[in-house]
Amino acid sequence: MLRLSYPVALVVIAIIALIPGAIAMAFFDGPAGLFGNPFSPRMLGIGSFGSLVVLMLYIWDGFRAKVESPLGYAIAQVKRNPLALLAPVALIFLTVFPSRVFVLLKDAIPTHVPFYLDPLLLEADKLLFLGTDPWRVTHGLFGTAGTIVIDKIYIAWFMLIPPLAVWICATRDRNFQFRGILTLFFIWIVLGTFAAMALSSCGPVFYQEYYRSAYYAPLMAELHRADAISPLAMLPIAEWLLEQRASGNLGSGISAMPSVHVAIAFFFFLLMREKVGRWWAVVPAGLFCFAIWIGSFHLAWHYAWDGIVSIAAVYAFWRLLKLVEIEPAPSPEAMPSSLSGQEA
Repeated sequence: MLRLSYPVALVVIAIIALIPGAIAMAFFDGPAGLFGNPFSPRMLGIGSFGSLVVLMLYIWDGFRAKVESPLGYAIAQVKRNPLALLAPVALIFLTVFPSRVFVLLKDAIPTHVPFYLDPLLLEADKLLFLGTDPWRVTHGLFGTAGTIVIDKIYIAWFMLIPPLAVWICATRDRNFQFRGILTLFFIWIVLGTFAAMALSSCGPVFYQEYYRSAYYAPLMAELHRADAISPLAMLPIAEWLLEQRASGNLGSGISAMPSVHVAIAFFFFLLMREKVGRWWAVVPAGLFCFAIWIGSFHLAWHYAWDGIVSIAAVYAFWRLLKLVEIEPAPSPEAMPSSLSGQEA
């Protein structure tokens, strides 16, 4: 077991957050603006909200302890341990760097490593589903109406990222905070960039564009059939991604293996299982993860193996981080009589 003090853990997080950006700028022509992104109004707002969550948690502690002034109690705790209020802002800012590098390098994948793995993944998917394509199974089961619902669930994934980042960065459980942030970095940098570059693939939706093969034309026809009934989000997004090739714009870039969507959804499930542990939280999180995995190949973005590899990698990394322990936060300060309302 490796034990780290909290300041050292924060330094480790900062170094890991900044190194990928330096690599991107040195070897992949990263833009000079890479390091200005954290100070956008949006990130300032999210970071400030993280600190507000910490303050609200201290106020809640005061209510639970039945002190006369919960706000005064919270302020006293923050004065005693200012890192508790400052760390969420700093950590949320730091998460921007790996996510920006993820966008930059994902966009550069076909330039440095042309897509090559798709034919192998196609055959591997058929082996996994006993000789047929995974999408044929799910489209047969769920039909057009199911496709419309799955598309909505898949898009809802984007709403998960900000609250997930705030939860991890604002928690007072330092071990959870350290492991959570490093796992996010692992997903964005190791899986979403370097593994994606090594396993360069475009996914079924772009198979015809890059391989000049109509193998997935029936799948695209099914998606267009559903789109005619109720517009799907995935089709205009796919068109936009083709238009944005080599642009470096936020959200651009084409990559299939491994699936960051499934990695984040599974990570959310792990957090709910470990931190909440109640069926009403764990079961919906598990079902959401399963729906994202189904959607990943049902909607032509990924191969079934993309999500399976992501799940295995995230689980292994999360378990590995349990070998590191961060010193616990100071115990809450004893309540002064002026805050508790009791006579001295």
